[in-house]
Amino acid sequence: MKYLRLELRYPPELMHPMHRLVDESDAIGRDVLLHGSLFDETADTFLFYVEGDIDVYVDALRSVDRIREFEVTRIDGTGYYVFLTQRRDAVDDAMFGSLRRTGIVVVPPIDFRPSGVARLTILGDHEPLREGLAALPERIESEVLRIGEYDWRQHLFDPGLTDRQSDAVAAAVECGYYESPRAASVSDVAERIGASPSTASEHLRKAESAMMNAFMRLRDVA
Repeated sequence: MKYLRLELRYPPELMHPMHRLVDESDAIGRDVLLHGSLFDETADTFLFYVEGDIDVYVDALRSVDRIREFEVTRIDGTGYYVFLTQRRDAVDDAMFGSLRRTGIVVVPPIDFRPSGVARLTILGDHEPLREGLAALPERIESEVLRIGEYDWRQHLFDPGLTDRQSDAVAAAVECGYYESPRAASVSDVAERIGASPSTASEHLRKAESAMMNAFMRLRDVA
């Protein structure tokens, strides 16, 4: 089962008002869609994780007419859950309508970022994935960040390594580079992945940095 890690970039007219807030205000650090229910024909229910000034976020929620109700739960000093129900409209269909089709599963979370960017994972067979991407409106820019075989265990902790970085880390573990005392060198890792020692070292440094940063973010949420 193939997965695609996508970055979609929306023009202002196709951005949800809350996504526009992330784009325009420094008060909100993160706005992540964790789960959603789309079974009602006229309204959707979502659970978001939000970091930042929750008063600014709540004021924005109250200003959006189609948000029917919401509830905020504090997690810690900067993190909150926001549970909301909103009326569906044409903007929602434009944002993700082409991906709501037989043969495609959108895997949460969806991370809304500044500049109209949304990052998400979709999985399915080749043809539905191709058709879903091709059906995106022309005004929505798309970029495939990663593609591979889907393994749900990866998404429990996914630091976003490139394929080469993953290969380097796997080779380092297999040859004993991370044993104590160390049983292999960077040159051994380089030989296993068919790269120069300097390239292998760079892959490992970047992978280690990404993994440690991702681990600390996970620890902060936990």
